[in-house]
Amino acid sequence: MPTSSRLHRRSAAVATSVALAAALLLPAHTAWASPVGDLQDAQATPSTGPAPSPGDAGHEEKTRTPSREQAFAAYTTDPTSPLVLVNEHHPLQPRDYTPAKLVAVNGSGARMVPDAAHALEKLIAAARRDGHGLIVESAYRSYDHQMGLFRRYTNQYGEAYASKISARPGTSEHQLGLSADIGVGNGQCSLRACLADLPGGRWTARHAADFGFIIRYPKDQQQTTGYNFEPWHLRYVGTTAARTMREQHIATFEQYSQQLVDARNARKDDTARKQAEAKRQAAVQEAVRRATADSQARRDEETRWMPDWARAATTHWR
Repeated sequence: MPTSSRLHRRSAAVATSVALAAALLLPAHTAWASPVGDLQDAQATPSTGPAPSPGDAGHEEKTRTPSREQAFAAYTTDPTSPLVLVNEHHPLQPRDYTPAKLVAVNGSGARMVPDAAHALEKLIAAARRDGHGLIVESAYRSYDHQMGLFRRYTNQYGEAYASKISARPGTSEHQLGLSADIGVGNGQCSLRACLADLPGGRWTARHAADFGFIIRYPKDQQQTTGYNFEPWHLRYVGTTAARTMREQHIATFEQYSQQLVDARNARKDDTARKQAEAKRQAAVQEAVRRATADSQARRDEETRWMPDWARAATTHWR
């Protein structure tokens, strides 16, 4: 029989083998990339605590209240247009759209389409002149990148929870190259709603429209946008649209897009009315012309037997 020391060594070897097998069979726990561009690692567990806020883990967390986005029409579906509406009800067309050209913003790793990048650089420069050091934390994200992030969250938390903290691929504004997440240089309130209370956040809210940007997900507009308040998320729409929204107090881009659609439809209706009126007048003129021609034909028929001098005289009689 084996001695006690041999039994002890054999038991230890068995325990080690079991531990190794368990390590190989069980999934490894890794920190998942943040959907704002791998800025932070986040490994919240929904079963053991509340869902993370947008700032807590850099998530684009949707409100639990269902949005009414489907009630708003898209003025354009052209992904190259700064007026394109993209959200869960209006995905990109095509979903895997990639901008033709992307350039770095302020020499950073964040990229945007040229017009948006140059406008953001001007905004950051103006903020610096006024004493606010703004930085770009994230900008363009590809379809594949977003798909990988959403798949990871789905595998870890389930699809329902993943849809609350990350945009589905093909529905993220970041894929347009027109959106950027900004912050302050010292990192305070990074990707948190409290950014709105910092001097740099207040400056951005006041002046973003001067450079063609809007706060895409404003406060208390979750039912419309589908997202909680994100004072860090800027969307380039052009100075005309941005200033119009500010001057007319239009809270969301969904509402502005609907106004553009309504105005376009009104123009179409007005054009249709004008065309219908022109057609009616043309029909009246044609009827008068035909009646005149018919009258002349009858007169010619009735007087064709008369000599010319007599036929001419009948004109005065009539």
